[in-house]
Amino acid sequence: MARISLIVFAALALVVGVEAAAQAQAKVAYVDLQRALLEVEEGKNAKARLKVYFDEKQSLLDAESDRIKKLKEELERQDMMITPDAKAKKEEEFQKSLLEVQKLYMGLQNELKQKESEAVQPILDKMVEILKGVAEKDGYDLILDKNSSGIVYAPMKYDLTNELIRLYDEKYGKSKGKK
Repeated sequence: MARISLIVFAALALVVGVEAAAQAQAKVAYVDLQRALLEVEEGKNAKARLKVYFDEKQSLLDAESDRIKKLKEELERQDMMITPDAKAKKEEEFQKSLLEVQKLYMGLQNELKQKESEAVQPILDKMVEILKGVAEKDGYDLILDKNSSGIVYAPMKYDLTNELIRLYDEKYGKSKGKK
């Protein structure tokens, strides 16, 4: 009985040892998806479109901000010359305008986040597909995103970012990005 237990224990130790050795052989890499997104052609184009959209909305916000400043200056200039009722009415108008601009700002911020997500998510989805192909082809067990995984330091030999950018632009670059 002791001999059977010893054989079972030895076999179990062998299996656990082989499994531990296999885990020690895991092939791991990382990518900087943020950098890749900014460097692939499709990402550069998306960023340029977002900048144009942002600049248009910023102009609208700047115009509203200027309008609020003028209202405030007018209120301060007329402070001593108007009746308390007229002053209260102007202050109420100013507060209402200020609230409208704040709502506009929040709305535009949410709209910009939505537009950014709509522009970026398809690119990220394509990058993930490319990375899955690289993992299968080159035998990677794990590929981490440098920015969201908490990697503080890793040698460059484990960085697949340049490879991802090259493969992405080969597949979806300038002439193929319109798919």
